[in-house]
Amino acid sequence: MAKENKDMLQRGERIRAGLIISKYLRAILQEKTEIVDIAVGPDKVEHRIISKGEAIARDMVEQALNSIDPKAKLEYRKLVIERADGKAGTAQGALKEDEKSIPERMSESNKTRLNRIADEAMVEGD
Repeated sequence: MAKENKDMLQRGERIRAGLIISKYLRAILQEKTEIVDIAVGPDKVEHRIISKGEAIARDMVEQALNSIDPKAKLEYRKLVIERADGKAGTAQGALKEDEKSIPERMSESNKTRLNRIADEAMVEGD
C-alpha cells in the first residue's frame, strides 16, 4: 500500500510540474518580441512584430514547404494540416511506449485496491 501511494504521489508531482511548465510556455509564446517580414501585397513587404508562438507556427509552415529532408517535410505537413483542422495533440501520443494510459493505470489501481479489500475480507471471515 505504501508503494502504491508513493507511486501516486510521484505521478501527481510530475503532473503538477508539467502543468506549471505548460502555463509558463503559453505565457512566453504570447510575448510579442519577434520581428518578421510579411508580404502584404505582390510587391510590398512590411516589418511586423509578432508573438513567439506565431513565429514558431510560421517556422513550422516554412519547414513543411521547404525542408530538405523529405521525411521531416512530410511530418511537418501532417502536423500543420492536423493543427489547421483543429486536432490537438493527444496525451496518448505523447506517452512513451512503456507508459500506460490513464484508464489502464486506473484499472490496475482499482484492481489492486479491490484485491486488497478481498484479502482483508477473507482474513476477517476466518
